[in-house]
Amino acid sequence: MLKKYPKWFWVALLGFLILLVFGTYFKVLRAEFVYDDFGFIVNNKDIQSFKPFSKFFLSPDIFTGSNYVAENAGGKNWRPVSSLAFAIEYRLFGPNPFGFHLISVLLHLINIVLVYFLISKIIGRKGITLAAVSLWALHPTLTEAVSWVTNQSSLIFLGFFLLTISAILGYLKDKNKKFLLWVSYLFFILSLLTKETALGGIFIIPFVFLLEYRGQEKINFRKILINSYPFVLIGLAYFYIHYRILGALGDHALRGSFLENLLLAPAVLYKYVSLAFYPVKLLLDYSNFPLPVSMSDPRVILGAVFFLAFAALIYFGFKKYWFYFILGAVWFLAFLLPVLQIIPFQDIIGERFLYAPILGFFLMLVVGFDTFFNYVNSKFNWNLYLAGKMIIVLALSSFFVLTFNRNNDWLNSENLWLSVFKVDARNGRALQNLSAFYLERGEASKIIEFSERLIAVDPENRAGRLHLAVGKILNGQYEEAESELLDLIKKYPDFKEAKNNLSVLHKQLGRMDSAIQSIIVSPQTEGNVITSGIFGQIVFNGMPYEASLDVFSPQGSPVISIRSRSDGAFQIPLRPDSYVIKPNDPDGSRAPLRDQYTVVIGNNQWLRVRIEYK
Repeated sequence: MLKKYPKWFWVALLGFLILLVFGTYFKVLRAEFVYDDFGFIVNNKDIQSFKPFSKFFLSPDIFTGSNYVAENAGGKNWRPVSSLAFAIEYRLFGPNPFGFHLISVLLHLINIVLVYFLISKIIGRKGITLAAVSLWALHPTLTEAVSWVTNQSSLIFLGFFLLTISAILGYLKDKNKKFLLWVSYLFFILSLLTKETALGGIFIIPFVFLLEYRGQEKINFRKILINSYPFVLIGLAYFYIHYRILGALGDHALRGSFLENLLLAPAVLYKYVSLAFYPVKLLLDYSNFPLPVSMSDPRVILGAVFFLAFAALIYFGFKKYWFYFILGAVWFLAFLLPVLQIIPFQDIIGERFLYAPILGFFLMLVVGFDTFFNYVNSKFNWNLYLAGKMIIVLALSSFFVLTFNRNNDWLNSENLWLSVFKVDARNGRALQNLSAFYLERGEASKIIEFSERLIAVDPENRAGRLHLAVGKILNGQYEEAESELLDLIKKYPDFKEAKNNLSVLHKQLGRMDSAIQSIIVSPQTEGNVITSGIFGQIVFNGMPYEASLDVFSPQGSPVISIRSRSDGAFQIPLRPDSYVIKPNDPDGSRAPLRDQYTVVIGNNQWLRVRIEYK
């Protein structure tokens, strides 16, 4: 059995856990916005003011932004509390990602404290509580919910649901405090209004009321159902309002045949369980997750086995009155239920979906092993607790390293999509966003590399072919770029970006003696990085020449100084504005033809500039 320790010992361990978790997430405080953060926050005008306040509860576009569905082919979500949270954070921090990441990390730390006190109140065993909380808090799959700002909704909804359970337990402890039931209704409503996944809580709440019958021989199931009934009504009312606001049940996407969709649920359950046990090779995007095509697929078989095992364990737990164990198993399955693809929706797998369920998984696991150790100790007089502690320490050490390293991937768009590419080299979304990222940076060779990889995966990908053409323009491969653009326009006559770039390419080829030769329009991209600037070549007597360039604002303030490559090529990302470019000779042997060049850069425009020396 576990030794008894003074209260301060457990408080100190909880404090150490909080510091440890903060240490694993500290680096994300300097992370940028990535992926959907731009659509949901940076470019979402609806959350950048509080007027009219009614929009937070009545607008179907408030969470995703008005243009998100059309531009990203994504589904809508109605999450009033999450949208209001983003609006408050935007008022406090503006478009500065630091404040948003700070709030996310603090929310996770608050949830750790809430989980600790809740499980401690339920079980009454500090060691078991701390083990379960630690395994959950440090698990690597949680980084998608904590480190990706868009998924703050997962953190907030779980926090409100934990408060719901705490209020119910307070009522069960003292039935005279009936106001706590009303408090629990309020917190459950707030949890639902934060994220629709909270609907899974309807299946968990009856098992919380079941805890009242610990140590009793008879369970009053009728009373449990009566106490749970208001939560079911709240869930149904939310479901109806959600449907009325959005005009749809959710973000549905039917894939393949009916059989493939039917078999997808056990395959997805298998994947989530495997991620809980073996959280490596994590992915932001599982779009290449292979659909099962027959019942003989090992993932389908194992997923069905896992489900039957959970069902058997819950039944056995009832027989043995292991209510804590049952609560953990039901918690895991109930919060996974909305994302098991029983009703197919857009994201096949999402590691962020494990934020709430995996808490129940580790509660069930730790309580189960504790019960098993007790049985072995009583039956064979073998004390396995030391071995159990060592396993937990090893698991936590591994989780710490994996989580710390995984947070490197969330620092910026390049790291994030490269992490996807390293695991899934044929991931079209990763390849497209990488080519877009390097286009914004003006790195021609990288643009060409990842665009060609994308086209190899998806030969008809318009964005990839456009990026490839622009990369070749930046690289001076004008004829190849022209051929690519002409082919794009032939296949897609309404492709505006291809026409724009072909037009400026033709102007460029006809004005090679001009200093400012052309404007290349940058395609729409995913990141919040500079999508404009200047590029070109420095020449002496028509030959490439290496020299330096100083860029100044119109007021004379220095902006940046760069040195061209040995072939005279240069690329300088600059925000839309007017600038003065002053060439200078590195050794004084040559003088520029002109002392300075004035350029005016517009949104999403790259100016090609030719610098000549005499």
